[in-house]
Amino acid sequence: MKSFLYNTFILIILLCSVSVAQINSVSIGANWGFGEVKGNSPSVTSLGTSIYLDFVPWFSNDLTFRTGFLYAQKLEYFLPESRKLRYYPFIKSYYLKTILRVDLNEIIYLEHGTGIIYMNDRTFGDINEWEPGASFNVMCGIDFSETERNGIHLGLGLDYGLSFAKTSASYYLIYLQVQKKL
Repeated sequence: MKSFLYNTFILIILLCSVSVAQINSVSIGANWGFGEVKGNSPSVTSLGTSIYLDFVPWFSNDLTFRTGFLYAQKLEYFLPESRKLRYYPFIKSYYLKTILRVDLNEIIYLEHGTGIIYMNDRTFGDINEWEPGASFNVMCGIDFSETERNGIHLGLGLDYGLSFAKTSASYYLIYLQVQKKL
């Protein structure tokens, strides 16, 4: 099952990159932030990051399809301390979202989206469950582009994800995002 979903994810990326006639533009981006992760456990403070590709279809400049990978781990993992017999909970997730951008003026914009995720819950050392779920995000950004959104975009946002099966793992991240059109 895991390899089937992984192969499906790779196929979607390849199809989106091959069918150039239906894609208006492609952007790459990353975000970093703080938040919480939890499974069948109390939530723990985490540090997370995500990398993604945005595909703007030919029919709209305000709607994008975003696919990427998110990783979030307990904050203490990144601090210097003795690591003997310690376990640091983490989650990782592949996602496919639909993002809607609303320009407030020439520089500031809002972005909100929803999509599906495939999350790996590793909140306990003996748990390694892959689960489907949903993700929601909202962000306020600054567009440093001069024409047709070709420059760098910066933003501050919130991302929330929840799985629907087994351990009902979830996360949220308050993040800083950087994006550049390819």
